[in-house]
Amino acid sequence: MDVLIVGAGPTGLTLACDLARQGVDFRIVAREPRPAPGSRGFSLKPLSLAALDDLGAAPAITAAGSVERRTRFHLGTRLLFRGDVPPDVATAENPYPNLIALPQWRTEAILRERLAELGRAVEFGVEVTGVDGERVTLATGEAITARFVVGADGGHSVVRKAMGVAFTGHSGEQSAVVADVRLDGLDPADGVHLWLDPGAGMLAARPQGAGLWQIVASGVEADPDVLRAAFRTRSGRPDLRITEVEWISRWRYNVRMASRFRAGNRFVAGDAAHVHSPFGGHGMNTGIQDAYNLGWKLGMVLRGEATGALLDTYEIERMPVARSILADSDRRMSGMLGSRLARPLLGPLMKAGMARQSRRNRRDHPAYPEGPLITAGGGHPAPDGRLPTGARLFDLFRGSHFTVLGPAPVPGLDLGFVRQVQVTGPFRVVRPDGYLALVAPGPQPVLDYFARVRAPALV
Repeated sequence: MDVLIVGAGPTGLTLACDLARQGVDFRIVAREPRPAPGSRGFSLKPLSLAALDDLGAAPAITAAGSVERRTRFHLGTRLLFRGDVPPDVATAENPYPNLIALPQWRTEAILRERLAELGRAVEFGVEVTGVDGERVTLATGEAITARFVVGADGGHSVVRKAMGVAFTGHSGEQSAVVADVRLDGLDPADGVHLWLDPGAGMLAARPQGAGLWQIVASGVEADPDVLRAAFRTRSGRPDLRITEVEWISRWRYNVRMASRFRAGNRFVAGDAAHVHSPFGGHGMNTGIQDAYNLGWKLGMVLRGEATGALLDTYEIERMPVARSILADSDRRMSGMLGSRLARPLLGPLMKAGMARQSRRNRRDHPAYPEGPLITAGGGHPAPDGRLPTGARLFDLFRGSHFTVLGPAPVPGLDLGFVRQVQVTGPFRVVRPDGYLALVAPGPQPVLDYFARVRAPALV
C-alpha cells in the first residue's frame, strides 16, 4: 500500500478524494465505528470551495449549504444591533466569493459520497495504535505496511506522537459546550444570534436547517439540563425553549501547533498539526487546504514524476499558514471575550468590526511566500474565468497536473504532468492545487521551474 490515511474527518476525506482520483493505492481508516455526529466546524471558505470544486464535491456542498449573512448581537438581554452583510456576487473570475454555512457532519457526508463515486470508502472501526516507519500497528494486533502515513487524526493524534514531534502552545481556562438542538421560538431567517455577558459568558445560536440549531455556550458542562438553564439565563428569553438535544460535546480552548509536519514517511494535517480557537472559522478549512497541498505532491512522487524532495515543501508552505491562522484566531477570541468597551460605544463599533471581519473572511486566501515551488509573481490562487474559446479555466486546471498558460508552446517542455494552454500575455504556471507558481516573460524560466520541481534536492 502506498498511503495510509489515519482519520476520516474533512482533512482525511479531502486527501482520500484527491488520491482516489489520481489512482493512488491507499486506505483511509477511522477509529470510530461510524461517522462522527455533530456540527462542530461550520463554515467553508472560498479557497476551500475552490479545492472542493477541483475534487468534484463543490456542487453538492453549495446546494446543501447557505450563505451566512445575518447576525443578531445581544449584550445580556439587550439587542445591540442587527448585522446584515449582503452576499458578494459570483463572477467568472471568482465563482465562490462567499462563505458557505454547512455543519461539519454534512460536509463529511458529501465527501464520503464523492469518495464512493471514485470507488473508495472509509474503513470505520479500525484503530491505529502505533507507527514505526512503514510498519503500522492496529488495535487488533495486525500490522500493515504503508509507504507513507498521514495523520489526520485530530489533536490527540497517534501519528504525531509516533513522529516524536512537540505539540507546543498553550491551553486557556476557557471552555464551551457545543450542541445540536431543536429549538422553539427563534426564526432561522434571522440568522445567527450572539449573546455576550461579561458576567455570565457567551451564548450563540446558529440555524442549521431542518429545524436544527447549533448552540455554543461558554463555561458550562456538557449536560442537556445545564445547557437549557444557561440558554434561558443568558438569552433572557423565556419564550425560547430547547426541546431536544441531539448531540452535545465539550470543547476546551487550545492553541497548539506541531513543531514538524513531516518526519520521514509520516505527515500530520488538520487538527493533528494545529488546533486553535473557533473564531474566524479556520479549523475545517485549514485542514482541507493542508490535504489539498499534500495530495498532489504525494501523487507525483508515487508516480515517479518527482523525487521525495518535493514532499519537503508541504511543511515549508503550510506551517507559516498555520502559524498565522493560530495567531489570528487567538486575537479574535481575545477581542470577543475580553472587550471592556463602554456600552454606549460597543454596539456601533462591534457592528462595523463584524462587518469588516465577514468581508475579510470571504477574501481569506492564504498566500505562499517565495520558495522552492513559488517564484516572483506567484503565491496566490489563480482566478477562474473563460477563454475566448469558451473553456473554463478551473476545468483546465482540474486534476493533478500543472497548467502552463502562454502565447505559444514552450519548446522542449514534454512532461506528462504538464498541460499547455495557448492564451495571450506572459507565461504563467499554475500548480495542481490552483496556486499561481510563476509569471515569466519568456519560456526559459518555465523550463527552469520544472527542472527544479523534478530536482533531487528542492530545499
